[in-house]
Amino acid sequence: MRLKGIYSGKSAFFQLFILLILISAGAILSSVLSAGLIFILYGSISHMMENPEALRLYQLFTATGTFFLPACITAWLCSNSPSAYLSLQLPSNPRVWGLTLISVFLLSPFITLTGLWNRHIRLPQSMEFIEKWIQEQELLAEQLTDVLLNDNGLLAFFFNMIIIAIIAAITEEFLFRGALQRILDKWLGNSHKVIWTVAFLFSAFHLQFYGFLPRLLLGAYFSYLLFWGKSIWLPIFAHFSNNAFAVFAMSSESLKENEYINGDIPANEMTTYILWAFGMLVLFCLCVKKLRSCLTEIAD
Repeated sequence: MRLKGIYSGKSAFFQLFILLILISAGAILSSVLSAGLIFILYGSISHMMENPEALRLYQLFTATGTFFLPACITAWLCSNSPSAYLSLQLPSNPRVWGLTLISVFLLSPFITLTGLWNRHIRLPQSMEFIEKWIQEQELLAEQLTDVLLNDNGLLAFFFNMIIIAIIAAITEEFLFRGALQRILDKWLGNSHKVIWTVAFLFSAFHLQFYGFLPRLLLGAYFSYLLFWGKSIWLPIFAHFSNNAFAVFAMSSESLKENEYINGDIPANEMTTYILWAFGMLVLFCLCVKKLRSCLTEIAD
C-alpha cells in the first residue's frame, strides 16, 4: 500500500487531526521509551529531574517523538513531495545567514524587555488557582533549566548546546513552522493570521505564562522568516541562534551576573535599558529590511 501522499487531497482540518494524533502518540511513546532507557542506564527514574545527563536524554527522546517525527510523518502522508511540504530547500545567498544571526542578536534586548513586562502581569483574584498553577509550571521550568546549565564543564556545555540549541531548534521548527504552518495556511489562507496563530500555539505549548509574550514575538519572527524565505532552515537557524546565545550566556559566570543579559534590570537603570532596547529594535528593523531584500534577490 502506497502511503506517501495518501492524504494530500484531504482537508486542512483532517491533516491537522492527523498531526495531533501523531503528536499525542509520539509524546506518550517517547516518554515511555526514554523513561525505560533511563531506568536501564541509571537504575531509577525517580531522580531523573535532578540528573542532567538523564534529563538531556529525556529531552532528546521527547523532542524527537513529540515534534520531529510527527511533522515528518505528516509531511509524508499529506504530500507527494514531503521535502517541499516542509520547505527543506536551502537559501543560496550566504549573506542571509549572517543577517539572520545579527537580527536575532539585535532583537534580544526588546525580547528581554517584553519578558520583564510579562512577569508583572497578574490574573484576577477569581483566577487565583490558575495563577498558582502557572507559578508552579514556571518554577518547574526554572529548576529544570538550572539542572542543565549548572552542570559545569566543557562536555556539559557541548551537550547543552546540542540538546537546548540544536535539537530544540530543529524539532520544534519542523513541527510548528514546517507542518503546522503549512496546514494552517491551507486552512486560513491569510498568511499573517497563520503566522500569529502558529506563534500563539508555539508560545502556549511551552506552558510558561510569564514568558508567553517574548516567546510569542520570537515565534512570529521565526514564522515570518519562513514566509519570506520559503525555507525551514532560516527559522531553525534563528531559533538555534537565540537558544545558543542563552546557553552561552547562562554557562558563563560573568555573563550570567550581567543585568542586561539575565534580565534582572535594576529600577534605576530601567529607563536606560528601555532606550537601549528600542534603539536595538530600530537596528533590527533595518537588518530585517536588508534580509528581505536578499531573500527577494534569491527568489528573482
